[in-house]
Amino acid sequence: MSTLRIVVDNLTRRDLAVEHGFAAVIDTSGERLLLDTGAGAALLGNLSALGVDPASIKQLVLSHGHWDHTGGLAELLTVVPELPIYAARGVSQDRFSCHADRPVRDVSMPAGCRRAYAGALVHEVTEFTQISPGVYATGPIPRLSGEDCGGPFYLDSAKGQPDLLVDDQSLLLAAGVLIPGCCHSGIINTIEYCRRCAPEVKIHTIIGGLHLVHADDERLERTATYLQQLGLRRLVACHCTGEVAIARLSDRLSCEVLAGASGDVYEC
Repeated sequence: MSTLRIVVDNLTRRDLAVEHGFAAVIDTSGERLLLDTGAGAALLGNLSALGVDPASIKQLVLSHGHWDHTGGLAELLTVVPELPIYAARGVSQDRFSCHADRPVRDVSMPAGCRRAYAGALVHEVTEFTQISPGVYATGPIPRLSGEDCGGPFYLDSAKGQPDLLVDDQSLLLAAGVLIPGCCHSGIINTIEYCRRCAPEVKIHTIIGGLHLVHADDERLERTATYLQQLGLRRLVACHCTGEVAIARLSDRLSCEVLAGASGDVYEC
């Protein structure tokens, strides 16, 4: 049995700090892991409120290099300086969000967190890898499904080089739980890659961000159709999934569909 606590999210069920970001603590097979660190302000206070000692965390996995998933890194490493970090190549590079109707915005890992990351104990994940008993980091995920995995992201503010977010990865538990941070690779790509690399694992639960907040109707319907055929038991959609997408998935899927929030605890 594994336990997942949502530590940081856009919503909360309790009197916890709220921010645009995501972090979750996973207890499984006697190990405690942290996926992502939120945007920075909420992590340590929320861990304390949830009764989680940062020193009890044995591994940190970064799902990708955006500020809202890496912003708490520097503060966390001041408390747990020897914490091993699992991340894919490119996680600390410059990145920008360039929506046509908004000013260009730097969405990179914050500068202080980059400095902390540069001096940390980092394990670069280049492929589907077991990082702990029954816990797999997917590493970079092939984009084969045709899902729109782009978006207004660039590696430079002049919009000369698109950012394909090739560092995006998720966690897979052998117990059948998939935990994406933002799922920039696309949920179909992510699940298909997990099925290819770990065919013995039947995914029955998904808890995390699905990055469907800007998805058009065609993508939402395709995603819902795909997830419905999986025979899921539970989908907990967090952070960047979006209210419209959650409503569509709730309407189309036979399984339990919930909007995740910090303070939620799930036994898986």
